[in-house]
Amino acid sequence: LGQDQAYPIFTADQLDATMKTLGPNIAGIRAAIRDQAYATAKERGIRSREQLATTVTFWRDQERDDAVAMLRAVTDRLDALDGALSTSAVDASTVERVLTEIQGGCQACHAVYREQDPGTTDYRLKRSELR
Repeated sequence: LGQDQAYPIFTADQLDATMKTLGPNIAGIRAAIRDQAYATAKERGIRSREQLATTVTFWRDQERDDAVAMLRAVTDRLDALDGALSTSAVDASTVERVLTEIQGGCQACHAVYREQDPGTTDYRLKRSELR
């Protein structure tokens, strides 16, 4: 019965809205880690993973296997961050390394799929890369 349901559509506008909330969440992880507020960093990491994972339908609909691969790499690193923050004695260097990998993955995708909105400081989805 569940297989008869329509495939959920994730629009470019939804992707944009998700990215606009995801960015501050990732920044919040870094701030929480800097303050050694590891429980807060963990909560933000979990929320970030939830937000990011939903975007897979957009990239699949666009038939962008490279974006799906980048998305999976970042969600894997968010899982690793969760693991590193779940230990009784958090290793700050491991947490920092994984967070740097997360940010690198985000930047790699942005380099391909994001452009500055002319006349503003905002960024938007690069429509020329979509089908």
